[in-house]
Amino acid sequence: MVKMVDLSREQTYAIVAFILKNNEFSQGEIANSAGVSKAWVSKVFKRLGAKGYIKKAGGRYACSKPVELVSLFPLFRSMQNNLIESFSLDLEREKLLSFLKGKKVVLCTTTALQFHSSYFRDPSTDFYTGDKSILKEFKKIDNGLLRVNLYRADLCLEADVEKRHGFEITDPVRTVIDLFCDNKAYAAEKLVKRLWE
Repeated sequence: MVKMVDLSREQTYAIVAFILKNNEFSQGEIANSAGVSKAWVSKVFKRLGAKGYIKKAGGRYACSKPVELVSLFPLFRSMQNNLIESFSLDLEREKLLSFLKGKKVVLCTTTALQFHSSYFRDPSTDFYTGDKSILKEFKKIDNGLLRVNLYRADLCLEADVEKRHGFEITDPVRTVIDLFCDNKAYAAEKLVKRLWE
């Protein structure tokens, strides 16, 4: 029986994220792009190949089960473990987003999903940040109905960010991974189809 590699390990995550974002690839391309050793890439490929998540075609590889591979992430990672703090604020969502524009935040989970798909709407606002001044600002606001979740960045976040409408948001693949790790895989259905079907 082949043991699965820990997908929450930074080096492994860099490899798997590359696999999920590219149609075909070689071990050397991943090692160079992800900045990991060829030996580690080979070990991860061996384990993923044994489980059927990647297949070799000629001298290149392709991900054969992307959704199944993403569905393994919650076994190793939970967004709840990265939750810094959660607030319910008496603030309109548009005002909150205006406040966050230009700050050191990366919109994630369902908030990022709304930039990638018009299918799903969630009134909460979720983002990664390390900026403690934002916490201080939120503590000055009365409690209300707008749910805000602040997360600690993990798993090579800087490589998974894109800019949209003046915001930094998680790219489509990272958004799907985060949703699966937040028990909201159902919300990613349309984006999953767009990425891998």
